[in-house]
Amino acid sequence: MKRIISIALIIILALTLAAVSFSSCGIINKVENAVSYPDAYSITYEITTAEGLIHTLTKTVDANGNIYFKGMDGEKLYINSNGTYTFYEKNDLGVFAAVEGVKYTREAVEKELSLFQSYAKQTTNKFIPTARNTGTKSIAGRTADVYKIGVNLLAVSFFHYYYVDKATGVCLGVEAVNTVFGNETKENEESFVCVEYVIENIENLADKIVK
Repeated sequence: MKRIISIALIIILALTLAAVSFSSCGIINKVENAVSYPDAYSITYEITTAEGLIHTLTKTVDANGNIYFKGMDGEKLYINSNGTYTFYEKNDLGVFAAVEGVKYTREAVEKELSLFQSYAKQTTNKFIPTARNTGTKSIAGRTADVYKIGVNLLAVSFFHYYYVDKATGVCLGVEAVNTVFGNETKENEESFVCVEYVIENIENLADKIVK
Protein backbone atom coordinates (compact mmCIF):
# COMPACT_ATOMS: atom_id res chain seq x y z
CA MET A 1 0.00 0.00 0.00
CA LYS A 2 2.83 2.41 0.89
CA ARG A 3 4.49 1.68 -2.45
CA ILE A 4 1.26 2.49 -4.33
CA ILE A 5 0.93 5.77 -2.43
CA SER A 6 4.57 6.63 -3.22
CA ILE A 7 4.08 5.97 -6.92
CA ALA A 8 0.93 8.10 -6.90
CA LEU A 9 2.81 10.95 -5.21
CA ILE A 10 5.60 10.73 -7.79
CA ILE A 11 3.10 10.93 -10.64
CA ILE A 12 1.31 13.91 -9.04
CA LEU A 13 4.67 15.66 -8.54
CA ALA A 14 5.67 14.99 -12.14
CA LEU A 15 2.37 16.38 -13.40
CA THR A 16 2.77 19.46 -11.23
CA LEU A 17 6.32 20.07 -12.46
CA ALA A 18 5.19 19.56 -16.05
CA ALA A 19 2.38 22.07 -15.64
CA VAL A 20 4.79 24.60 -14.14
CA SER A 21 7.27 24.06 -16.96
CA PHE A 22 4.49 24.74 -19.50
CA SER A 23 3.57 28.07 -17.88
CA SER A 24 6.34 29.93 -19.72
CA CYS A 25 5.91 28.09 -23.02
CA GLY A 26 2.80 29.68 -24.50
CA ILE A 27 0.28 27.66 -22.51
CA ILE A 28 -3.36 28.57 -23.04
CA ASN A 29 -6.45 27.59 -21.10
CA LYS A 30 -8.74 26.97 -24.06
CA VAL A 31 -8.70 26.07 -27.70
CA GLU A 32 -11.28 28.81 -28.10
CA ASN A 33 -12.76 29.21 -31.55
CA ALA A 34 -16.16 29.74 -33.12
CA VAL A 35 -17.14 27.65 -36.12
CA SER A 36 -18.37 29.64 -39.10
CA TYR A 37 -19.32 27.49 -42.07
CA PRO A 38 -19.09 28.83 -45.64
CA ASP A 39 -22.41 29.34 -47.45
CA ALA A 40 -21.72 26.18 -49.47
CA TYR A 41 -19.27 23.42 -48.59
CA SER A 42 -18.50 19.73 -48.62
CA ILE A 43 -16.46 18.24 -45.79
CA THR A 44 -15.36 14.61 -45.49
CA TYR A 45 -13.71 13.04 -42.44
CA GLU A 46 -11.82 9.77 -42.33
CA ILE A 47 -12.45 8.23 -38.93
CA THR A 48 -10.54 5.42 -37.25
CA THR A 49 -12.48 3.88 -34.38
CA ALA A 50 -10.94 2.51 -31.20
CA GLU A 51 -11.43 -0.98 -32.66
CA GLY A 52 -9.49 -0.07 -35.83
CA LEU A 53 -12.46 0.32 -38.18
CA ILE A 54 -11.84 3.03 -40.79
CA HIS A 55 -14.82 4.77 -42.35
CA THR A 56 -15.78 8.17 -43.80
CA LEU A 57 -18.38 10.79 -42.94
CA THR A 58 -19.47 13.47 -45.45
CA LYS A 59 -21.70 16.50 -45.17
CA THR A 60 -22.44 18.75 -48.16
CA VAL A 61 -24.46 21.97 -48.21
CA ASP A 62 -25.20 23.68 -51.53
CA ALA A 63 -25.97 27.34 -52.30
CA ASN A 64 -29.73 26.67 -51.97
CA GLY A 65 -29.40 25.29 -48.45
CA ASN A 66 -29.98 21.69 -49.50
CA ILE A 67 -28.07 19.19 -47.38
CA TYR A 68 -26.51 15.79 -48.15
CA PHE A 69 -25.12 13.43 -45.55
CA LYS A 70 -23.31 10.12 -45.92
CA GLY A 71 -22.23 7.92 -43.04
CA MET A 72 -21.98 4.28 -42.06
CA ASP A 73 -25.77 3.93 -42.08
CA GLY A 74 -26.16 5.20 -45.65
CA GLU A 75 -27.01 8.43 -47.47
CA LYS A 76 -29.55 11.10 -46.55
CA LEU A 77 -30.80 14.10 -48.49
CA TYR A 78 -32.69 17.13 -47.18
CA ILE A 79 -34.16 19.41 -49.85
CA ASN A 80 -34.99 22.97 -48.84
CA SER A 81 -38.25 24.70 -49.74
CA ASN A 82 -38.56 28.11 -48.04
CA GLY A 83 -36.97 26.84 -44.85
CA THR A 84 -38.86 23.54 -44.72
CA TYR A 85 -36.89 20.42 -45.60
CA THR A 86 -38.20 17.30 -47.33
CA PHE A 87 -36.32 14.17 -46.31
CA TYR A 88 -35.10 11.75 -49.00
CA GLU A 89 -33.39 8.42 -48.61
CA LYS A 90 -32.36 5.76 -51.09
CA ASN A 91 -34.92 3.10 -51.94
CA ASP A 92 -34.39 -0.49 -53.08
CA LEU A 93 -33.56 0.77 -56.58
CA GLY A 94 -30.72 2.90 -55.23
CA VAL A 95 -32.38 6.24 -56.03
CA PHE A 96 -33.43 9.00 -53.63
CA ALA A 97 -37.14 8.95 -52.81
CA ALA A 98 -39.06 11.31 -50.52
CA VAL A 99 -40.17 9.90 -47.17
CA GLU A 100 -43.87 10.69 -47.07
CA GLY A 101 -45.13 12.76 -44.17
CA VAL A 102 -41.67 13.74 -42.95
CA LYS A 103 -40.64 17.42 -42.93
CA TYR A 104 -37.84 19.19 -41.05
CA THR A 105 -36.84 22.67 -40.00
CA ARG A 106 -33.17 23.59 -40.51
CA GLU A 107 -32.63 23.27 -36.77
CA ALA A 108 -34.12 19.77 -36.79
CA VAL A 109 -31.88 18.76 -39.70
CA GLU A 110 -28.78 19.94 -37.84
CA LYS A 111 -29.90 18.01 -34.76
CA GLU A 112 -30.40 14.94 -36.93
CA LEU A 113 -26.83 15.36 -38.21
CA SER A 114 -25.27 16.02 -34.80
CA LEU A 115 -22.72 13.26 -35.43
CA PHE A 116 -21.03 15.49 -38.01
CA GLN A 117 -21.07 18.42 -35.58
CA SER A 118 -19.34 16.28 -32.95
CA TYR A 119 -16.29 16.21 -35.23
CA ALA A 120 -16.48 19.63 -36.87
CA LYS A 121 -17.04 21.46 -33.57
CA GLN A 122 -14.85 19.30 -31.36
CA THR A 123 -12.60 22.19 -30.29
CA THR A 124 -15.20 24.92 -29.84
CA ASN A 125 -14.55 26.57 -26.47
CA LYS A 126 -12.82 23.40 -25.28
CA PHE A 127 -11.11 23.65 -21.90
CA ILE A 128 -7.69 22.02 -22.17
CA PRO A 129 -5.38 22.93 -19.27
CA THR A 130 -2.06 22.13 -21.04
CA ALA A 131 -2.82 23.28 -24.59
CA ARG A 132 -0.14 25.01 -26.67
CA ASN A 133 -0.41 26.44 -30.17
CA THR A 134 2.61 24.94 -31.94
CA GLY A 135 2.17 26.44 -35.41
CA THR A 136 0.22 25.47 -38.51
CA LYS A 137 -0.24 22.46 -40.75
CA SER A 138 -1.83 21.89 -44.15
CA ILE A 139 -4.75 19.47 -44.02
CA ALA A 140 -7.00 18.77 -47.03
CA GLY A 141 -5.60 21.90 -48.68
CA ARG A 142 -6.53 24.08 -45.68
CA THR A 143 -4.30 25.91 -43.20
CA ALA A 144 -4.89 24.60 -39.69
CA ASP A 145 -3.67 25.81 -36.31
CA VAL A 146 -2.04 22.96 -34.39
CA TYR A 147 -2.75 22.60 -30.66
CA LYS A 148 -0.57 20.20 -28.68
CA ILE A 149 -2.13 18.90 -25.50
CA GLY A 150 -0.55 16.54 -22.99
CA VAL A 151 2.39 16.00 -20.71
CA ASN A 152 5.87 14.47 -20.47
CA LEU A 153 6.39 12.08 -17.57
CA LEU A 154 10.07 11.16 -17.53
CA ALA A 155 10.40 8.45 -20.24
CA VAL A 156 6.69 8.49 -21.05
CA SER A 157 4.72 11.15 -22.92
CA PHE A 158 1.03 11.48 -23.72
CA PHE A 159 -0.03 14.01 -26.35
CA HIS A 160 -3.05 14.81 -28.45
CA TYR A 161 -2.90 17.08 -31.48
CA TYR A 162 -5.95 19.12 -32.44
CA TYR A 163 -6.08 20.72 -35.90
CA VAL A 164 -8.34 23.75 -36.31
CA ASP A 165 -9.07 25.45 -39.65
CA LYS A 166 -7.78 29.02 -39.48
CA ALA A 167 -10.48 30.51 -41.70
CA THR A 168 -13.61 28.81 -40.35
CA GLY A 169 -12.75 27.27 -36.96
CA VAL A 170 -13.81 23.81 -38.15
CA CYS A 171 -11.86 21.02 -36.43
CA LEU A 172 -9.87 19.23 -39.13
CA GLY A 173 -8.64 16.36 -37.03
CA VAL A 174 -7.52 14.90 -33.72
CA GLU A 175 -4.75 12.34 -33.24
CA ALA A 176 -2.92 10.82 -30.29
CA VAL A 177 0.86 10.44 -30.23
CA ASN A 178 2.13 8.67 -27.12
CA THR A 179 5.66 7.41 -26.51
CA VAL A 180 7.22 5.01 -24.01
CA PHE A 181 11.02 5.09 -23.80
CA GLY A 182 11.19 6.68 -27.25
CA ASN A 183 8.80 4.23 -28.91
CA GLU A 184 5.40 5.39 -30.13
CA THR A 185 2.42 3.47 -28.79
CA LYS A 186 -1.12 3.29 -30.11
CA GLU A 187 -4.01 3.93 -27.80
CA ASN A 188 -7.41 2.30 -28.17
CA GLU A 189 -9.22 5.53 -28.91
CA GLU A 190 -10.90 7.17 -31.88
CA SER A 191 -8.98 9.52 -34.17
CA PHE A 192 -10.04 11.40 -37.29
CA VAL A 193 -8.76 13.69 -40.02
CA CYS A 194 -10.41 15.81 -42.70
CA VAL A 195 -9.63 14.39 -46.15
CA GLU A 196 -11.73 16.82 -48.20
CA TYR A 197 -12.87 20.41 -47.61
CA VAL A 198 -14.43 21.98 -50.70
CA ILE A 199 -16.11 25.41 -50.84
CA GLU A 200 -16.32 26.02 -54.59
CA ASN A 201 -18.35 24.46 -57.41
CA ILE A 202 -20.67 22.59 -55.05
CA GLU A 203 -23.28 20.72 -57.09
CA ASN A 204 -27.00 21.47 -56.80
CA LEU A 205 -28.03 18.65 -54.48
CA ALA A 206 -31.57 18.63 -55.88
CA ASP A 207 -30.04 17.10 -59.01
CA LYS A 208 -29.49 13.89 -57.02
CA ILE A 209 -33.24 13.28 -57.19
CA VAL A 210 -34.41 11.24 -60.16
CA LYS A 211 -37.51 12.93 -61.56
